[in-house]
Amino acid sequence: MSLTLTLRKINYKFILNYFIVAYAFCLPISKAGISLFGGLLILFWLLDANYKEKYYAIKNNTLILSLIAFISFSVLSVFWSSDTFFALSYLKKYWHLFLIIVIYTSLDKKYIKYIFSSFLAGMFISEIISYGIFFEFWTKEGVSPNDPSPFLDHTSYSALLAFTIFILMYKIMLITNIKWRIFYLIYFFTAVSNLFINGGRTGQVIFFIGIIIIGFFNIKCKFRAIFVSLLGALLFFIAAYNISPVFKSRMDTALLDMKKMVYENNYRGSLPARIALWKIGSENFLSSPLMGTGIGDEAQNSKEDIKRYQLESFMSTNGVFHYVDYHNAFVQYLVQLGIVGFLLFLSIFYFFIKIKIQSWVYFNLKLLFIGVYILWSMIGLTFHLNTSLVFFVLFSSVFMKIAYFEKIEKNIN
Repeated sequence: MSLTLTLRKINYKFILNYFIVAYAFCLPISKAGISLFGGLLILFWLLDANYKEKYYAIKNNTLILSLIAFISFSVLSVFWSSDTFFALSYLKKYWHLFLIIVIYTSLDKKYIKYIFSSFLAGMFISEIISYGIFFEFWTKEGVSPNDPSPFLDHTSYSALLAFTIFILMYKIMLITNIKWRIFYLIYFFTAVSNLFINGGRTGQVIFFIGIIIIGFFNIKCKFRAIFVSLLGALLFFIAAYNISPVFKSRMDTALLDMKKMVYENNYRGSLPARIALWKIGSENFLSSPLMGTGIGDEAQNSKEDIKRYQLESFMSTNGVFHYVDYHNAFVQYLVQLGIVGFLLFLSIFYFFIKIKIQSWVYFNLKLLFIGVYILWSMIGLTFHLNTSLVFFVLFSSVFMKIAYFEKIEKNIN
């Protein structure tokens, strides 16, 4: 009885909010931390009870409902997958998506700013270690000074760096404390520099497109907005190309690979390989257009095409060489789950875009976040990669809760 009373007296909401802040901090630097705090969030959310209140909080949330529909259909697809064990092991990462409900129903307004600050703190630590590797002050196993992504693969690290830069832009504009403004300015320039000494082109592309998005939505004259934002992106590109040997090398390699693809029909370069996979996937979709091939059978009608393009390394040996990573979430789900699953996946982005946020800063960050995630999804299976999945879980929850608090305040006023 005493244990029951003790558990009832615990302020679970307070603990949950601190766990959410810690979860944000771990995102760029610790997969173990993400799993630990993710598990603790679920445990304390269950102990907190209040299930009726939580049910009413999510029952009309279209984004959460679209996620539930997508996950449900993915689970259903196991019944027409040839390898049930592989399909179930593939789906197990989706447990992270449950944290969207946990965070959305637990987050208090005053902790929102701490989540952004905590994420920036985690990225700052990651950046310090990255520069240390780059300048060879220290080493980390498996990480090269030519591509100093300390805790994540370079694609994920560069994408998070791009979003970090966007957050810092607004911090610099709005902060009134001169010391903090100087700190954020220094952090901004080191983050931009870090982005272009990194080998991940994804974040670099996101950065350039993000500049265009910022200009387009914040300059009233749209002609001027397009001109200024394109000019800004071009100037950043020219500066990065001439200053960063890593960025120059990656751009030159990409151009050479594209020339080989066009003139020699050679698809073995990084970008041409993706283009070939997208083409193969789009054609494979036609074999099972309504419900898809099922999880683990994405290559069952494309093995010869994959071999023709010499892309066997992209196929998984799950017994029969049926699984292939198309390096594009949209293509992957189109093949895997057919038009039904594809539309459910698209609905997630649609309902996210529909979230109404009045705050100028958070509205812009919401647009940039969805821009980051769509671009990231175009070159990777974002709901199956740990970092991109957790990134979505954290910030989609935060932006939904911002919109919720604004709606409550509007109704009160």
